[in-house]
Amino acid sequence: MRRSRRMLAALALLSGCAQTGAGEETALPVESLYGGSQCGGLERPIVIWIANAAAWRSWHGRIVSPQMSLPSPPMVDFSREGVLLVAMGTRPSAGYGLSLAGESATVRDGVLSVRVDWREPPPGYRQAQVVTSPCLALKVPAVPFARITVLDLEGRVRLEGVR
Repeated sequence: MRRSRRMLAALALLSGCAQTGAGEETALPVESLYGGSQCGGLERPIVIWIANAAAWRSWHGRIVSPQMSLPSPPMVDFSREGVLLVAMGTRPSAGYGLSLAGESATVRDGVLSVRVDWREPPPGYRQAQVVTSPCLALKVPAVPFARITVLDLEGRVRLEGVR
């Protein structure tokens, strides 16, 4: 009888460990593939999940500055990874920018959350009057998620999208 109780307790413990509970957060490694202040064709703030090599080549060709000789897009193993493209949209001056904050993203309840350093010039601060369009391309493991949230350093939601 005592042995049966121990086995039942062990089985209950094991089955609890095998299940992923709702609200459980998973950390994912993230790598910055490209960042620039003149990303072509991205006039509005947007977050896009890129899930295959053809789409990545197309987007990479659009965002890389036309003044640069077009390098090959960074390698991504689309059987295990995808690319998250984050864009601020067209901005009226210098002083805007995006960069990855940290080396990980999280997934919780079907939502991929990524923190970025979302830089804007302070109000009234003089900046060069040049139109910019900052963007950032990130390599992220292709785990299951349905929605995407981009957060700034203070935890404010800057962009939302779907997979």
